[in-house]
Amino acid sequence: MADYLAINWEKTGLTGVEGHLGVSGVSVKRTFQINWPEQLHPEKDPVSAGSWLKNEFNRLKLTAKQILISFPRHDTTIRLLEIPEVPLEEVPEIVQLQTATRSSVPLNQLLLDYLLLPPREGKATREVLVASIAKQTHDQVLKTFQSMGLETAATGISSINTAVWITHIRPAVIEAPTLIVNQVDTNLEITLIHQRQILFTSSTAMGSSDPAVVDQTIQTEINRFLLSRSSQLGGEKISQILLIGGRPQCAAVLQERQQCDVEIIDPLQQEQFSHEPSEELTSPGVLAGPLGILYSLQQKRLETVDFLHPHKADQKPDRRKLQIGLGVAGAVLILLTALYMTHQSVSDLDEQIAERQKIQRDLDELLKRGQPTLESVALIQKWENSNSKSLKVLQELETILPGTDRIYLNELDVNRSASQTSISRLRAIGNAKDDLDARDLNQQLSKNNFRVQPKRSTNKTYDSEYPVPFEIDAEKLPPRAEAAQPAVPVKQNGN
Repeated sequence: MADYLAINWEKTGLTGVEGHLGVSGVSVKRTFQINWPEQLHPEKDPVSAGSWLKNEFNRLKLTAKQILISFPRHDTTIRLLEIPEVPLEEVPEIVQLQTATRSSVPLNQLLLDYLLLPPREGKATREVLVASIAKQTHDQVLKTFQSMGLETAATGISSINTAVWITHIRPAVIEAPTLIVNQVDTNLEITLIHQRQILFTSSTAMGSSDPAVVDQTIQTEINRFLLSRSSQLGGEKISQILLIGGRPQCAAVLQERQQCDVEIIDPLQQEQFSHEPSEELTSPGVLAGPLGILYSLQQKRLETVDFLHPHKADQKPDRRKLQIGLGVAGAVLILLTALYMTHQSVSDLDEQIAERQKIQRDLDELLKRGQPTLESVALIQKWENSNSKSLKVLQELETILPGTDRIYLNELDVNRSASQTSISRLRAIGNAKDDLDARDLNQQLSKNNFRVQPKRSTNKTYDSEYPVPFEIDAEKLPPRAEAAQPAVPVKQNGN
């Protein structure tokens, strides 16, 4: 049916496979690996980089015209959000709003897609796995291939595409809780699958290529990952771990510690290549993502992320042209059969009146639902105009708090203080990158005339990017009085 180049796109180069998608399935022809020269890179000049890459494709005899791009997990951001139970057509808008409150980057600079997780028993909310990538990075890649005359058919994320490939070669992992661990060059990608759904995926940079250090990092990161995903598993244990490109020594240790089956999978041995794979390929796991995005075109066994074709609400049909056509037809029929069309006109008018009345009722209901929001806006405006002491404290906090790249607050409460010695009482709950960020915030509050009460955090919110929970309990003190100058003694005559 079609030939594709499925590529894992790194900043240092690209690795991929050339494959054919036919009626009988997927056939993989060859692998290839290309490193960018230092003086030429798509981030600087996509058109020049595309011209150079076209010559490399010709040298390698790569003739496919359609491109599939798998971005590394560490070049993307994935968040697990909770949203209310709403109709499916409202989910994209709520995801946009929720992401805007969490992201330190404006949404117009990002591309988003999401995976809606199945409802969990006893919860009134739904979990959504939201993936984002810098729009500039994504556009530079597309411009590079456009300058070569090639068409990009899909763009996704390496770890998610790896899970898709695994479900094709090991269909049983779709149901049982399974951990996929893939070493892609110097990064470790971990993905959790359960009941035909990707629950979460993460990426960690490995500080060393020494096999013993890599094995220890894998064991540590798996323990950390499972601890953070315990609530999603709901008490279930991992059924199996699939190591892509791992060592037998590491697999044996994991099987003993995790008490589950551990299997090592090598893409170079799993797939049947028409041409002998390149011997220069040092990290076979880098092929798993491209293979997955290629297999997803043949059969979608898992919901995936595609930044080119993100999930959207179903578009409601536009009936205005149909109404205009009916009106014109009615005018023609009136000229032909006046008596018949008199009755038909009355019937049409009744339908239009009923439709307009329905629209009016819907608008009234919409206004009624929006009334609490309008009242809330009015109250907020009244509070802002009141010039209250609590508002002044909030305005002062804007100059004290760092940006969301270091911390963010889940709760903030400012009330009048019951104490005679303070103006307002401040309580906050949040998450920070590390302990120093939370300590620095307390010191900044103290420097700005707050009396900070030592408090052990009971915040149980966990965020892999902001792993340190904290709480603040402080009182805003009145302005400090200037110290009185000591009196100068008056000299007496003769003394």
